[in-house]
Amino acid sequence: MIASFFERKDIRKTRVETVQINLGNRCNQSCFHCHVNASYEGDSIMDRETAEKVLWKILDVKPLLVELTGGAPEMNPNLPMLIESLSKQKIKTTVRTNLTVLDLEDYSHLINFFARHAVKLIASLPWPSGEVTDSQRGTGVFEKSIRVLRKLNDAGYGNGLELNLVHNPAETHLPSTQQQLEFRYKKELKDSYGIVFNRLITMINSPIGRFKKWLINTNNYENYMKMLVNNFNSETLNYIMCRRLLTVDYMGYIYDCDFNLALGIRTKGYEDVRLWEVDFKDFNPQIRFGEHCYACTAANGSSCAGSLIKTDISTHEIVKRYYGKELQGTKDLKTAACCSPLEIPDYVKEILFLIPEEVMEKYYGCGSPVPLVLKGLKVLDIGCGTGRDCYVLSKLVGEDGFVYGIDMTEEQIRVAEKYRDEMKEKFGYSKGNVRFIHDYIENLKKHFREDALDLVVSNCVFNLIDDKEGVLKQIYSILKEGGEFYFSDIYADRRLPDWMKKEPVLVGECLGGALYWRDFERMAKRVGFYDPRIVSKRVVEINNDDIKALVGNIKFYSITYRLWKVHGIEDACEDYGHIAIYKGGIKESPFSFTLDAAHHFEKDKPERICGNTALILSRTRLKDHFSIIGDFNSHFGDFKKNDNIFLNNESSNTEKFSCC
Repeated sequence: MIASFFERKDIRKTRVETVQINLGNRCNQSCFHCHVNASYEGDSIMDRETAEKVLWKILDVKPLLVELTGGAPEMNPNLPMLIESLSKQKIKTTVRTNLTVLDLEDYSHLINFFARHAVKLIASLPWPSGEVTDSQRGTGVFEKSIRVLRKLNDAGYGNGLELNLVHNPAETHLPSTQQQLEFRYKKELKDSYGIVFNRLITMINSPIGRFKKWLINTNNYENYMKMLVNNFNSETLNYIMCRRLLTVDYMGYIYDCDFNLALGIRTKGYEDVRLWEVDFKDFNPQIRFGEHCYACTAANGSSCAGSLIKTDISTHEIVKRYYGKELQGTKDLKTAACCSPLEIPDYVKEILFLIPEEVMEKYYGCGSPVPLVLKGLKVLDIGCGTGRDCYVLSKLVGEDGFVYGIDMTEEQIRVAEKYRDEMKEKFGYSKGNVRFIHDYIENLKKHFREDALDLVVSNCVFNLIDDKEGVLKQIYSILKEGGEFYFSDIYADRRLPDWMKKEPVLVGECLGGALYWRDFERMAKRVGFYDPRIVSKRVVEINNDDIKALVGNIKFYSITYRLWKVHGIEDACEDYGHIAIYKGGIKESPFSFTLDAAHHFEKDKPERICGNTALILSRTRLKDHFSIIGDFNSHFGDFKKNDNIFLNNESSNTEKFSCC
């Protein structure tokens, strides 16, 4: 079974610091991810006698904290009695509220009651905007929640009295880092609604109850469990809440946690014992685990108090975790940023039919960074992943060429390496012409000397690099004179806020690291690529509600650029009177050739070109296919033709595409 790892461990409760009292499953909401199946019809309600016995034992044991939960605990008539009694004994008390119950006339008075007794509140709010919250909890929930949060602020919560909010992802991914999400929540709730709160708690949805049913009904259960298992973090075992927490159900029976309660898994050795019958002087039971426990131990961990490991991981770690563990294939991507089959030319598609299914399925890219005229070249694919483009390039450079691939994700490189011999045989080569390097892209110069390569390609990787300019300098250095950096990546129509750049889901989906396109072109020019050329671009369609809520009005584009290392290229298009004629001879483009979005040449037809284009066509691997008329003796000013089309007319030069 999937839980066998936990079952082999003798993990026991150390002490009981928190007693969590589940007052029943009656609730005014029916959230799709609810693990106790709470609703208005809930009939498992703690009665007065049981509540008094539970209270008596708690007053005797005196835990550090008592947490009252449900359902909606406010709907249990014994809640005020419990709070008043605990308050008199100065035992810290927390109520977990769904907020909207406090918007109902019968329960709205509890806001001031909670404030009088200094009750700490933990309130559910899946997202600081309406669309995501309502999709998870029901139409109108967000508006009601905002109304209650304002009343709580007026009563002193968030400013003296403690008010924490809880984030649950709406779908099948791990929550973003607690620190980054808290920043986002606080900013949006303050700016849009004037609401303040103390801290945000992020929780990983446990695959039980309604959420498990939804996973099964949508065929997501197996992949969700794989993601949790692949992200298992043994460090979390020291901090899991069940070591120091005890949950009590509406009848008084005890459980290691609220999730075990939902599954009916009572504390080992105490299956028929009520809380008031427990001798806590000798209470050290072995914790009972199940496959749902992977939710609490994935990534930075999850508990009723939020992440277990308080750390802000690096972009490297985010990327390795996302591509090596969380994603199982392209179907798990949440945006169209990393898939664009319509941009793949026919000469590449023919080769893709030969590439193994595993390489294709676990490869993530946003364009088609495979230019023409490659025979005999030495090529490097940075961020090669499972090696899809490396194998395409292997075929196109031929046996006399050579292809290198570098990637930091061990799981991806392992897949790439697995098929080297098979691909050599498929291509009919007597010797292999592909080598994979497991290392960070920032270490390019450890593996390649200056002026070593004819071509560097990259597919949706540049955005994942922190030191983009440093890597771009290394690429310029290792390219030969006349060499090219030809790559596809994601760009934004504006500069991203800092919090977005560390948002794990956005980083993993190639959006969080996207540069504002003008800033990228400025960077390229500083490095020496003075005339960056756009080959193609398309709008990245975002159909995932969570991602939409994160990015707001920012537009993202998948753009294929080509940057040339050619001595003499200027930072603007200047007119020297040059004429270019395409002579043909390129197998894949016999009658015309497209250099970039602004330069399309018909065979034998003279075309006016700027000085930079003249240098590109006469001093690179393209030189045998063009005749260039003119020199640089006379300058005629600015070249009037637009050599760099971008965002001015999206309807004519942008292809919209969605595959997710």
